[in-house]
Amino acid sequence: MVRRAAIALLLVLTAFLTGSSPAQAHPRQGLRILLTNDDGYAFPFIQALRQALSAAGHQVTIVAPAADASGSGTAVNARFGATVEAVERSPGVWSVTGSPGDAVAFGLGVVFAGDPPDLVVSGPNAGQNVAAVVNHSGTVGAAIAALDAGVPAVAFSTAVDTTTTPPSFPSAQRSIAFAVRLVARLGDPRRVLPPRTVLNVNYPVRPGGTVSFARLGTLAFVSTRYAPAPEVCAACYRVLPVLATEPDPVRDADRTLLDAGHVTITPLDGSWEASPMVTALLRARLAGLTP
Repeated sequence: MVRRAAIALLLVLTAFLTGSSPAQAHPRQGLRILLTNDDGYAFPFIQALRQALSAAGHQVTIVAPAADASGSGTAVNARFGATVEAVERSPGVWSVTGSPGDAVAFGLGVVFAGDPPDLVVSGPNAGQNVAAVVNHSGTVGAAIAALDAGVPAVAFSTAVDTTTTPPSFPSAQRSIAFAVRLVARLGDPRRVLPPRTVLNVNYPVRPGGTVSFARLGTLAFVSTRYAPAPEVCAACYRVLPVLATEPDPVRDADRTLLDAGHVTITPLDGSWEASPMVTALLRARLAGLTP
């Protein structure tokens, strides 16, 4: 039942976004795409996705961080008067010193100046971006930077297999192929996505054949702990990972479905505003406050 509902919802969304039936949902022409990530412009995943999207007929320009900027979230360089180094490493491949958000801002403001792309694609990230991790993800942060500029965006991530040493990405190729198929379904450059919408897409370690729309979970699959590191300095602490073992409390959470082998799609609107009910409760509690 869940699988049928998920597939039906995907088909309805496809028809809505493209203005056609699913059988007619493939684009009539390629999209102009700004491709970015948080692992750096030279990372193998972004290079492979560029090749695959180009082979599918899209015009793809990479504008990505010069180095690994994972975990930088929605950070942008707002130090006015500061400088960034932006280099066109080869035709259509730019590196920018800074965060993924900086790369997108530079790409839209300089590389695509006056003629924005049809779509910003961020990723594929090496590791899932689900639940609370989304708030800190540079991959998703790049997509949010595009959304803030009024350009539709999709963030793609490939789940890591934490049972191997070192962790591996057994579905990387399949994840890239899925990303190309999803971009094809978005179709018409005039309405790639509804306004104020980003898609956060995660591809599982072992796909089970199901694509599901998932809710954003609340429990990070990985968090941090701090261990004293006196061998480095007297006041130093080493940052170590802690993997979550308890289930996410949110029903149909992205992390839960991803772990079960689903490809998860979670629409985001980039807003951190609380619900109207929460706002009403707080307004009542704080009534009467004066400046």
